[in-house]
Amino acid sequence: MKTEQALREFIASRIAANLSPSTIQWYKNRLLPFARSCATLPRRPEPVECFLAEVQGSPETKYDVYRALKTFFKFMRSRRQLPNPMDAVRPPRRPKTLMPTLEISELTRLLQSVETMRDRAIINLIVDTGVRASEVCSLLKHNIKQETIIVHGKTGWREVPISDGTRRLLLQFAALSPDDYVFHGHKGPITRHLIYAIVRRALEKAGVKGPKLGSHRIRHGFGKNFLVQGGDLRSLQEIMGHADIKTTEKYASLNLSDIIKKHRKFSPLKAAHSAA
Repeated sequence: MKTEQALREFIASRIAANLSPSTIQWYKNRLLPFARSCATLPRRPEPVECFLAEVQGSPETKYDVYRALKTFFKFMRSRRQLPNPMDAVRPPRRPKTLMPTLEISELTRLLQSVETMRDRAIINLIVDTGVRASEVCSLLKHNIKQETIIVHGKTGWREVPISDGTRRLLLQFAALSPDDYVFHGHKGPITRHLIYAIVRRALEKAGVKGPKLGSHRIRHGFGKNFLVQGGDLRSLQEIMGHADIKTTEKYASLNLSDIIKKHRKFSPLKAAHSAA
């Protein structure tokens, strides 16, 4: 079977599953080079390993390509009953890095740093819900409900709880919008690039340092602090729109203060001294 034909089937299935345009493009960007490299869909791991060995970029880039290939071949095995060469392909090694997040004190300064109604509504929305930038862009007026908003993300449509204050800000700003989109840029609906610029400017004004000064930094901060404040993983998965709870579980490891408290309480050294 030709790899390009298989890729067309896979992409069509993702579109039919109502995945977001950004997710569809993510798959295309990582799988089209593979289709050009391997004209015939491989049944053995060696061609896949050769392709992965030639992928340029950071360890994260290579791992993303591996993930895309894994999903692609899993689909082909299910759809066409073809062998899955990825079963024998080891994932590329990548250094373990700490996910950049925000502390409560930083979130407080961030909320105080925004001045315009639009920026305040956007920042409050992401801090309150952890929604993605693309989900902010596509938010429609009629999807602001009494206690929730309905957003379209990587896993399709989902309902996300919002606080009363966030709802009031959204409704106030939505009333100024010329069409059904809540947020606008200079030419139509607001773009992810503009949201990135708004968030970065606000974070810098709030004195937040470090890498990745964009909306995903706030999203990570939401995930971490939701658990710190007593939230559970299953609810967090639903709110953030994670297809796999393993993605959500990464936020549990960020709760260092809780880990330190538990270590002080449950350290074997403390138990040994107490028993002496």
